[in-house]
Amino acid sequence: MAGVMAARIEVAPWGEHALSASIDGQQVAMLDFSVDNGQATLNMVFVKPPFRHLGVARALLRDALRRHAQVRWLNRGRVWLRPKLPAARPVPAA
Repeated sequence: MAGVMAARIEVAPWGEHALSASIDGQQVAMLDFSVDNGQATLNMVFVKPPFRHLGVARALLRDALRRHAQVRWLNRGRVWLRPKLPAARPVPAA
C-alpha cells in the first residue's frame, strides 16, 4: 500500500443511520449512530486494519456531521462541541 496514491475516500449512506467508506470500490469502514429527539449518539466506528491511520474515520465523522447538522451530537450524555476536523490524508493504493 505504501508509496502509491489512490482514489479518494468515498463516503455513502448505509441505511438511515449509518455511513460506509470505500476506497477504490472496496468497503473499508462503517460508522453507525442513532438519533432520538433531535440528539445523535455515535454508536460505532470500524475501519479495517490495513486502512487505519489514513483519515477514513475522520472522513466518516465529517460526513455524519455535515449530513446531520440539525441534530445535537452527544458524547457520553454530554453535548459534543463540533471540532474543526483537518482534511484526510491522501490514501495509498492497495
